[in-house]
Amino acid sequence: MPTPAASHTFPAPLPAAATAVAEDVRRALADGARLQPRGAETWWTDLAPGARALDLSTLSDVARLDPADLVVTAGAGCRLDALASRLAVAGAWLALDPPGSAGRTVGSVLATGGAGPLAARYGAPRDQVLGLAVVAGNGVPLRMGGRVVKNVAGFDVAKAVVGGHGAFGAIVEAHLRLHALPATDRSLAWAGSRPDVGNAAARVLAAGAAPAALEVLDPPLAHELLGSDGWALLVRDLGGTAAVDEELAVVAGAVGRALRPVGVAPEAPWREWRARVGAWPVLLRIGADPAAWGDAAALAREHLGDGLGTSVTVPRGTVRVGYAAASPGAVRALRADAARRGWPVVLERADASLRATAGVWGELAPGALRLTGRLRRVYDPNGVFAVPLLP
Repeated sequence: MPTPAASHTFPAPLPAAATAVAEDVRRALADGARLQPRGAETWWTDLAPGARALDLSTLSDVARLDPADLVVTAGAGCRLDALASRLAVAGAWLALDPPGSAGRTVGSVLATGGAGPLAARYGAPRDQVLGLAVVAGNGVPLRMGGRVVKNVAGFDVAKAVVGGHGAFGAIVEAHLRLHALPATDRSLAWAGSRPDVGNAAARVLAAGAAPAALEVLDPPLAHELLGSDGWALLVRDLGGTAAVDEELAVVAGAVGRALRPVGVAPEAPWREWRARVGAWPVLLRIGADPAAWGDAAALAREHLGDGLGTSVTVPRGTVRVGYAAASPGAVRALRADAARRGWPVVLERADASLRATAGVWGELAPGALRLTGRLRRVYDPNGVFAVPLLP
């Protein structure tokens, strides 16, 4: 059970539907079997070789919603579209817009760390998590963190689980931070050459603008989402009407006349972004610097060639590149070059074969490797969860 590495976790009773999950894990441990958590089966659609599916789809309840505190407790199998509808009635929303279908589950998004363009303002999935309930590899349920913003005990452990792809245990429930439903949701877009779009994005940041989303799209993706030619800058802001108008005026002023305005509906391109990017069979996420996203995109092309599309969350330096297929050798070479620049490269989506041979995370720095090993020894000492973080 927990060692000092897990000192901020504690055993706790599970929701009734999650009891069966703990029993399945204990059964797999007794059988010497390996498990792969599964929700709606819309993201990782295949199983690792020899693994059993650990079904989390029944954990679909919203156990508790506190609109006044802007906190919700949802099961790992709760679909994002169903959760959004429930929250909207209460005047709240969850600032997560990951790639993939609207039917992706809470557990899928948290396990993969799948942020979208809204991470520019609201952060990655781990920034939305106040606490988790997890079933460890020995079948013991653990709670990490708390349900309110002030309760941060164990929050670092929860952050390690989010984005861990199930390697440290199966997420069965999450306490999530919410926001008040915005009165206004507006988007603007411009198109132009790669240098002009890059320079315009840099001017927006230099002007101090902080819209909810500031995304650069390469020509294939810009054409699919906006019907435009060339590279595109796609901007979104949400909130009170006056504040949104002011924010977007700053953005437009910084962009100036170097780019061509493109007509855009408020929400349509963002829904299409999730669908298009989420449909890429191989999705790599590069954690570059905001000023170096162009170099990261070029590095991906150098090692993997021209792909299906590139999308950049500029304020965070997050570069997503999509491919129909990729060889493990090319992924490893990209990671080696990126590591020399301090950029992690996560295999956010791929088939089981590529995940197993290239690893979801790839090679880690010595300190991160030691921490990862320690966490896996604490939470899954027998290797029940079939998640190849490392090649």
